[in-house]
Amino acid sequence: MDDRGWVIGVDIGGTFTDGIATGADGRSVYAKVPTTLPDRADGAIDCVEALAANAGLEVEELLRATHKFAHGQTATVNAMVQRDGAVTGLLTTAGFADTLRMMNISRGLGLPFHEAVDGIRGVKPESLVPYELIEEIEERIDVGGKVVVPLDHVAARAAIERLVANGVEAIAVCLLWSFLNPEHEQELRRIVAEVAPDMPVTLSSEIAPVIGEYERTFTSVANAYLAPALERYVHRLDEELRERGLSAPCLIMQSNGGLIPSREAPKLAASTLVSGLAGGVMGSAFVGELLGIDNIITSDMGGTSFEVSLIVDGHPILAHAPLAPRMAPYTWHWRMALPTIDITAIGAGGGSIAWLDRGVLKVGPHSAQAMPGPACYGYGGTEPTVTDADVVLGYLSPDNFLGGKMTIDPEQAVHAVRTRIADPLGIDVVTAAWSIVEVANGQMADLLRHLTLNKGHDPRDFHLMAFGGAGPLHVGHFGPSLGVRDMVVPGRGFAAAHSALGVAIADYRQIYVRSHHVKAPFDPVTVESTFRELEERAVRTFADWGVGEQEVQLVRSADVRYCRQFHVVEVPVAPSVQSAEDAALIQQTFETRYETLFGAGTAVPEAGVEITNLRLHAIGGVPKPVLTQFAVEGPDPSAARSGRRPVYIADAGAFQEVDVYAGDLLAAGNVLPGPAVVEYGGTTVFVHPEQQAELDSFLNLRIHVTS
Repeated sequence: MDDRGWVIGVDIGGTFTDGIATGADGRSVYAKVPTTLPDRADGAIDCVEALAANAGLEVEELLRATHKFAHGQTATVNAMVQRDGAVTGLLTTAGFADTLRMMNISRGLGLPFHEAVDGIRGVKPESLVPYELIEEIEERIDVGGKVVVPLDHVAARAAIERLVANGVEAIAVCLLWSFLNPEHEQELRRIVAEVAPDMPVTLSSEIAPVIGEYERTFTSVANAYLAPALERYVHRLDEELRERGLSAPCLIMQSNGGLIPSREAPKLAASTLVSGLAGGVMGSAFVGELLGIDNIITSDMGGTSFEVSLIVDGHPILAHAPLAPRMAPYTWHWRMALPTIDITAIGAGGGSIAWLDRGVLKVGPHSAQAMPGPACYGYGGTEPTVTDADVVLGYLSPDNFLGGKMTIDPEQAVHAVRTRIADPLGIDVVTAAWSIVEVANGQMADLLRHLTLNKGHDPRDFHLMAFGGAGPLHVGHFGPSLGVRDMVVPGRGFAAAHSALGVAIADYRQIYVRSHHVKAPFDPVTVESTFRELEERAVRTFADWGVGEQEVQLVRSADVRYCRQFHVVEVPVAPSVQSAEDAALIQQTFETRYETLFGAGTAVPEAGVEITNLRLHAIGGVPKPVLTQFAVEGPDPSAARSGRRPVYIADAGAFQEVDVYAGDLLAAGNVLPGPAVVEYGGTTVFVHPEQQAELDSFLNLRIHVTS
């Protein structure tokens, strides 16, 4: 990277699009602009223009000097939840056309009771593939990968011709045991190319070569369904960025926390469903590494939702069979077969609408989104939201919203809260506004307890990192109830663009999997040869992306379980497995990790141990942002004090005048006793009474409870 090198990260949210740009000299700027509907690419370009302006550059000048452009997009998740993907056909083994409708026994695992009951009653979402667009193919490969029924080419061609005649725009192929022998799937792709040369085709043996018929089928279908939407999006964005001067590759964030070139992204569209959310978790891991923090609870509160995740020992937790995004109006989820950062979300963002259900106050899950937005935005919204309540309570300043770049109307906020909540309940506006905030905060605290305590983690061992436009404002309320070590708000106001930072710092990453279902003792020759095949594939792929073999880090792991159990534990595997002792170490590591996760005495060695999958994590380094570390000054923050204003203090049940600080003027080492308000260009922090905030050398706010 030369001295002019910039790294840009852009993340699209439901309400705002955030961006961050860092130069090789440590200079950093960020931007927040409204998300544009229906074409969110316009908002991404608007964000780049705002970044250039904040850096004092022309757009073309910034892009020409950019070495890395990384992007967290929402094209795929929007196509999924809005049911706006391609008309998709499915080719599957004869006798297995009902796999998608049947789902499997795991479909209710991890869901709330009422959702699991819905599944038992058969309340499932409509399939992404209409039943009439599923074609059964005469063929069969057995559990050993041997062809027992040859592919009927004539019947297969006729089936494909029927799909094409019925107007399909993409085809998914998922045959039984194809991950052991992809011969028939590859032949079907050749036939599709002859019948319809421009038809996009997804093979399950390529997108999800793992055991698990239902998950593999759905992942293949989802990829085919989403690929055209992502193709249109990245083509439009790439074209615009190239015309404006970008010569570096445009990289797309995946759900596993790694980047992929935009030209390759449509081939793995299903791997990008939580693209932007993954960015926030990776940004938290990056900040945690700077601060020497290994265990982090991430909490991302934007305009539309509240997402949480765990980072344990410096690494985000991955789900290998994650739930797909929910499709309204169903409460049910599909399940994927692609590794995804384990993120849980609820509809509790700044734009979440407060409403009455037979006299009971509810907040969310419906959102006012970017348009019309909260009532105080003045874009025509009439429903009260969490943001409107924050305005009524004095937490948000009408004169300094988004650093003064956006004007909000407090009277509209008061009117919405009064007419929709206060008057129907017979209470005053302030009480109604505080009730809205309290309900939202309670929902977020409950979700965080579920994430930690219900999964065997003690919140007292974790630091809570709050980001997103609304997270820093609310963390001082829901954080202390968990007993976390402290609350961290990313520095210099970058909390509002924290997901964009995570996208900007991410590396190339791919996870290669080979189903390898064997019982202990494990054969070292088979284990080693399988990993070698995966490693050779990874090196070839990264070379195509311009990443040299010396820059690729290869990390081995295995999915291991006790025989006849359902859940697996991913355990590390040594870089070389040459002997029986090396192979036995896999089992020993599993047994140790099993009792660490589930408690002493929970192991059942008499059941036997088996591997289900071998995994290879391939990571290719790309340029990283450079964050400046500042000299620590004194504790006095008075140089940054911008005034005082009345803010509602819940314990006092009244408004009190509190100090307001300009976040950009605070220095490392400054200490702010609560109650106090810190205003940044994209977010606001409220330090509650009996709390204290201190700025570290990277200008992160570290909030502690003092009482």
